Amino acid sequence: MLDRDLPLKKEIAKNIKELIKMNSLNQIKLSELSGISKSTLSDYLNCKTLINPVNVEKIANALNVEKSKIDPSFATNKVLSLKEKTIETIAAHIDDDVTEEEMEDIKNYIDFIKSQRK
Repeated sequence: MLDRDLPLKKEIAKNIKELIKMNSLNQIKLSELSGISKSTLSDYLNCKTLINPVNVEKIANALNVEKSKIDPSFATNKVLSLKEKTIETIAAHIDDDVTEEEMEDIKNYIDFIKSQRK
C-alpha cells in the first residue's frame, strides 16, 4: 500500500533530528521537554507515524521554534478559498496516476454540480 504521507514524514523526521542536534539534545531529553512519549517520538523519527498538530506544537514550544521548522505544512501563507480547499481535499483522495486532463475534468464536474443548484 502506498504511504502518501511518507515524503512529509521523512521531512518532519529530518527536521526534528536537526533540531535535536542543534540544541545538543537527545531523543529522551526532547521527550521530557515536550511531554511526548519516547515511543511516539521514535515513531516520528522513524517515519512510522505522521505527527499530529498538537505534538508539532509541543515540540516547537520545547525547542522554542516556529511550528513550520518541524512541519513544513505550517509554513503556508496562502489563504485558500473554500472552493480551493474543497478541490484540494478531493484531490487528496484521488489516485496518484490521475492525469492533468482527468483532474481538470474532475474540477469541471464539481463546477457543473455547483451550477445546478437552485
